[in-house]
Amino acid sequence: MTGGAGVTASALELQPHRVARIPGAWPLLGHAPALLRDPLGFLTRAYSVGDVVSLRLGPKAAYLVNGQEAIKQILVTDAARYDKGFQFDQLRTLMGDGVGTTADPVKHRRQRRLLRPAFDHAHVETYVSVMAQGAQEASRRWPTLPSIDAGAEMRALSMSVVARAMFDVGAGSSDESPAARTVLAALPTLLGGMGRRAMLPLPLLDRLPTPGNRAFARALTDLNALADRMVAERRAAAAADPSGTGTAHCLLDTILAALDDDLRGMTDAQAHDEIMTVLLAGTETTAGTLSWILHVLSEDPEAQREVQREADLVAGASPPSPADLSALRFTRRLVTEVLRLYPAGWILGRRPIEEMAVADVTIPAGAQVLLNFYGLHRDPQVYPDPDRFDPGRWRDGETDPPRPHFLPFGLGPHACLGEGFAMSQILTTVAVVFSRYTVRPVPGSVVRPVARITLHPGVVPLIVEER
Repeated sequence: MTGGAGVTASALELQPHRVARIPGAWPLLGHAPALLRDPLGFLTRAYSVGDVVSLRLGPKAAYLVNGQEAIKQILVTDAARYDKGFQFDQLRTLMGDGVGTTADPVKHRRQRRLLRPAFDHAHVETYVSVMAQGAQEASRRWPTLPSIDAGAEMRALSMSVVARAMFDVGAGSSDESPAARTVLAALPTLLGGMGRRAMLPLPLLDRLPTPGNRAFARALTDLNALADRMVAERRAAAAADPSGTGTAHCLLDTILAALDDDLRGMTDAQAHDEIMTVLLAGTETTAGTLSWILHVLSEDPEAQREVQREADLVAGASPPSPADLSALRFTRRLVTEVLRLYPAGWILGRRPIEEMAVADVTIPAGAQVLLNFYGLHRDPQVYPDPDRFDPGRWRDGETDPPRPHFLPFGLGPHACLGEGFAMSQILTTVAVVFSRYTVRPVPGSVVRPVARITLHPGVVPLIVEER
């Protein structure tokens, strides 16, 4: 990685409490320009400096945490002593106070318990047919085109699948439903605008009546209105059919039916915020991972042939079933390696609510703490030749790497609740696509990572051919 502020051990000055300070801060903006210009290079160079490194984000002091034991302490042992930090402050104003953004630990625990049934193994299995149908429909026209942008295609596919699972009723529902149309129209604008707003909040600029800000505001209004409308419609449907025998159940039905220990469910406002969380957080992460998978397989014909062979043996000409997914052993290893190299959650913010000692460094209450997942996933002591794509690192029985050296879905009480849904969608999509097609890169194309809220590739130009 090149560009950005250089970070070397010799250039660092040791501060009290043995914390190293990264040089190169800009006036007022601190290290934010370096993180925005070359975030992955910055994190890679900073990783070897120490377990905890000091930097500035704007005028405020911040800490970059690299050490795996320090990360585990923050996310697990002392999780209750941290809130989620400024990035989530920004996201909360846009997405609502859902399980993924709330700073209230009591609310987080309650909401997580209420959401868990919607994402347990049995419920996720019921959506595999929806995932398979979505992949079939999205990929059908690819061979007729000179090339596709896999990033854009996977984003549209992920949005479609989440919209169907959240609002529609099972396989056979259409992308032309009003709910799906609203999601497909609004989410690209929202996801693009949220990245910059979360990484570098500029409230004054965000309020200017620019075309981009107006489009962002319209998309947010449309999605908020959809969430409110769908909650009202599903409440009415449940009241009309209290036994639940007359309709199939979507994710939203399961969420609205959930009760806590006091037999209380979610309010309409809480359900609204959880819909926004699932739609916004559940699409870009999965889409990014699928885009990286298509990219690396286009560059590795041998791995692509193995994925195709496995898809043929397991599913054949039929869409994969839930039972088939567990037999996709090589594919799962490949997905694991892609998640290691390109974790959607490449960096994570936390903020101590009281003074904390981490790796012998005293971090004051209220300071911004950034967890360097990207550097952790490329630790050469754990992963030899860490920048090399090698599914062979993961063997049968070892596809769950030793945490916390591998954290694509986080760790501790705030770990991603939708991990099972995401993995099922990724495996299903890969099996459907590669049972039918071969992909290769457009000659001369270069794929570059984009690190904003998630780590995803930019444009991924591919040529798709029927097998």
